[in-house]
Amino acid sequence: MEVLETVGAVNVAAAAGSGGLAKVSMEQILSWNPGVILTLDQDVTNLILTNLLWQNTQAAKDRRVYQAPALPWGWFDLPPGVNRLIGIRWLLSTLYSAQPGADLKAEAREFYRLFYHIDLSEEDLMTLLKGAISPAH
Repeated sequence: MEVLETVGAVNVAAAAGSGGLAKVSMEQILSWNPGVILTLDQDVTNLILTNLLWQNTQAAKDRRVYQAPALPWGWFDLPPGVNRLIGIRWLLSTLYSAQPGADLKAEAREFYRLFYHIDLSEEDLMTLLKGAISPAH
């Protein structure tokens, strides 16, 4: 959760205890009522956006559920490395920008060109950012 701390975000799940993953009940999640939910898995993202229980969270109501990019490695969690740099930029854009993803596409292209010597096509970029930015962008 270092990336969350770096961008000044409040991790409501920190109340579940220190360390990595924690099991929490749906009741606990509803009591936290997160405004944004970040996931690592498309199936989880889909569940949150479609399951009636999750619809009681502000994040699901506002459709602010995002899947962290993970190609070729996670931007948000593992493994720790250079991808966390673009992960910080993604989080800043997602959590604080009036237009999530507005500059992120150009920055992701530049990041992949500099660090991986890959020129991302528009299709590559859309695959990379699927679920990570608002559909309007």
